[in-house]
Amino acid sequence: MFHNTALIIANSVYQLLTAIHIKNALLPGQEADILVTDATPALQSYLPRLRETGLFHRVIRGQTAEINRQYGAKIEEINEAFQNAGSLLRWALSDELAEYAQVYFANFDLFTRMLAARLGENCAFTGFEDGFSSYVINFLREDRAPVNRHPDGIKIKEKLHKMLLYEPRLAMRGDGLPNLPLPKIPRRDPGLRELYNYVFDYKPLQEGADFIFLEQSFAADGIKSNDLDLMKECQQAVGPGRFLVKPHPRNPENRPFALGLSRKYASAAPWELTLMNEDVQNKTLITVCSNAALTGRIVFGLDLNTVMLYRLFQGKVLWKEDAVLWRYLLKFRRQFAGSNYYVPQTVYELRNILHYLGGEGRHEPTCSTC
Repeated sequence: MFHNTALIIANSVYQLLTAIHIKNALLPGQEADILVTDATPALQSYLPRLRETGLFHRVIRGQTAEINRQYGAKIEEINEAFQNAGSLLRWALSDELAEYAQVYFANFDLFTRMLAARLGENCAFTGFEDGFSSYVINFLREDRAPVNRHPDGIKIKEKLHKMLLYEPRLAMRGDGLPNLPLPKIPRRDPGLRELYNYVFDYKPLQEGADFIFLEQSFAADGIKSNDLDLMKECQQAVGPGRFLVKPHPRNPENRPFALGLSRKYASAAPWELTLMNEDVQNKTLITVCSNAALTGRIVFGLDLNTVMLYRLFQGKVLWKEDAVLWRYLLKFRRQFAGSNYYVPQTVYELRNILHYLGGEGRHEPTCSTC
């Protein structure tokens, strides 16, 4: 048993990137395990290389997606999960957990709450950034979900003392937790870049990828939207040879590639590695409101051509906090965005912006749902 060991939980590619950064920046001399779950299927392919780095004492595989799916909705299911937490955790984890002094996590899912209820009273929990949800959602609000009214489900609140964010001044969750700065990732650190490139098997961008659309997980989350129509508008505005869609790792299929909207994106590595490896000052990022389009500014201080399409989007990004998300995006635009940040309000304005930024495609709009 390890009495001063930390545990870091990673459920997504972005979380794994930050978990490695937390180990290097905040826990350089401390023994730490990492628990990598199957919430994002692509994560499992990184485990062998992650183990080979020796950065973490143990790399534990977690099959948590089924637990969160099966037990998280109704109070009866939540009761059953906590009553059987011991056996569920043994089934889900590839190795036995240690006695931890600290747990770093980004998602308030049922699995993480089960850990909080079972680990010792002296185990402190620290939340870390997971995109815009970490800035806008109060996951502990009693009326938000049944688990927040369960005596075991809310134990995480007793152990959680702070949130680590790359830009704490943007936080507007309203949960009363202190928001402390997570150190910026040193973009020019060659050792860290080499470590990231190895773990994520980084591959450079294809030639001619001047306009890059960052897809979001709307398909995986069952959100009906016009995101494919928006991709088509952008592709036609800039020309197909210069347009590339980076698919979201949680989406079950590469829809833009299947529909002929984009060439196949070569790498599953996080977008932040592209920012660390390549000269992207001549690139244009396009997205509905992906946090990856903001990290260049928030994490690295870059001022990249960025086109945000949330004013043209049809569909709810967040089921319950969409209004807060829009306030967050407005605050970012007013206080943090650089001079190359665009938020078109009409399709006509979108096409003009893309042409101004170097697009050479045809001019007439075709989006039927924008």
